[in-house]
Amino acid sequence: NMVCTFLGHRDTPSSARARLIKEIHKLIDEGVTEFLVGNNGGFDLMVQGALEEISKTSNNIKYSIVISRLGEAAIGGTQHATLFPEGLELAMPRFAISKRNEWLLANSQILVAYVAYKGTNSYRWLQKATRLGLKIINICE
Repeated sequence: NMVCTFLGHRDTPSSARARLIKEIHKLIDEGVTEFLVGNNGGFDLMVQGALEEISKTSNNIKYSIVISRLGEAAIGGTQHATLFPEGLELAMPRFAISKRNEWLLANSQILVAYVAYKGTNSYRWLQKATRLGLKIINICE
């Protein structure tokens, strides 16, 4: 069972949405049934909306919004299958998002990213995903 996660800049332009939706549909056609998305910033919000929309017509997919703090509300408004990784409650608040991101990469085989700039946190996570051997699809390229 292939699992896909997402990672991108807080200020991802709305023009990336069409490409994002196209890539998700392509992955579904290739047999990906499970998607994990974070809950911070513009890209995660865009992904949550796209998955919500796609799940209405593709009923064989499952997606979870992975939060970094207990009780955190989904930024997209829907609480769709919210997931809180085990052990994260022990993380200091300023490290919670990093710990959550580590969990996302460790539990996925595919990463759909919007990473345009080097030297950013998103870029560092992309490099880490590459080192871990995830299949990378950077929709910004």
